[in-house]
Amino acid sequence: MYNKAQYLHKDSNYYQHERHEMIKYIPTNAKNILEIGCGDGSFGAMIKENIQCRYWGIEPDSRFINSAKEHLDFFDNAVFTTDYDLPLQHFDCIVFNDVLEHFVEPEKILLYVKSFLKDNGVIVSSIPNLRHAPYLYRLFYLGEFEYQDAGIMDRTHLRFFTKKSIISLYKNAGYKIILHEGINKSISEKFSLALRFLKIFTNKFEDTEYQQFATVVKIQ
Repeated sequence: MYNKAQYLHKDSNYYQHERHEMIKYIPTNAKNILEIGCGDGSFGAMIKENIQCRYWGIEPDSRFINSAKEHLDFFDNAVFTTDYDLPLQHFDCIVFNDVLEHFVEPEKILLYVKSFLKDNGVIVSSIPNLRHAPYLYRLFYLGEFEYQDAGIMDRTHLRFFTKKSIISLYKNAGYKIILHEGINKSISEKFSLALRFLKIFTNKFEDTEYQQFATVVKIQ
């Protein structure tokens, strides 16, 4: 359930990331793109500079109505639910940049948006990685599971994912994985040394270097 008070508590910079690292996952031939949880429209504006498309955005935070309307072709200040009405088979790409983890039932959302995708349309997402090394350290060594204002343990996150569980999420919703890879590699020297040591014996911790995973899928 969307808790408006929790989101209004967030610094506005939280919603104003351009997310340059996600540009390469957007199909360059996409004509109609929808971003759910578009913030102030910064990512959409950047995509429109590189791709000739009509860009739609949905964002529940009312602080960004003016900027999002300025950046995008269509904007709605609303909470996206499985009752939200959109044109059927209209979008070449639907974007969830660090958004699916904010839904109570992200699998139902993914099932619902299928009807809005064109036959060859794709979903592009970025999802935080709970197995990022610093959080494994906090959980398993320090015994902490504490929420924060932003990051992987953001207090507005309702679901938590790993590289493996992201794949399961999409497959359970009937999607085929096209691309699935770690992004925003970020690890301190302390953890880097530990991982290099572990890699001598196993590759089970390779995913812990990444803050998020970028995924591109299409309907099976």
